[in-house]
Amino acid sequence: MDPRDLDIAALRRALRSRLGSLGTPLQILAEDMLGEDDARIDWLAMEPSGRVALALLDGEGGGEALLARGLAQRAWVHARIGDWRKLAPHLQARSDLRPRLLLLAPDFSRIVRLAAREADAEGVHLARVHWVSAGGSFGVEVEPIQLPPAPVVEAAPESPPLASVFRSGLGERDFGANGGGQQGS
Repeated sequence: MDPRDLDIAALRRALRSRLGSLGTPLQILAEDMLGEDDARIDWLAMEPSGRVALALLDGEGGGEALLARGLAQRAWVHARIGDWRKLAPHLQARSDLRPRLLLLAPDFSRIVRLAAREADAEGVHLARVHWVSAGGSFGVEVEPIQLPPAPVVEAAPESPPLASVFRSGLGERDFGANGGGQQGS
């Protein structure tokens, strides 16, 4: 059997138990739920710290559309944490922390990795997923993707202060500013 013949539901089942292996352990709270604009959120989870996390899976593409959908769903989830805390106070979900976003796909372009870093380098995580064959059966491999480091921006050399000139033609020196003017006698 070709791994491409396995459907997204099989991939979702195989990934469910592997989500916590990508960093912080996760307690799955909901699966395949409707989010913003009735789009699917594959998993809603919570970290031990109380931070909510959501994961989206794209079994074929991955990329710009997945990142855009993920950021929109993260905003939708964040706006609802307070209400969910009222419904299930025992979960101790923290509404003061923006939810972590985990995006899973076969690959991500450099543009997506850069955009994820600029959107939230600490809160957006990307992972490459693909089927692997071992002894006639198939499993799923999950590989976290490191976001590119932020560019180092060198500070421009400090330029000397510009002298202010007023419309009258008088400058700072005429008013005794910067110690260059006449002192009153």
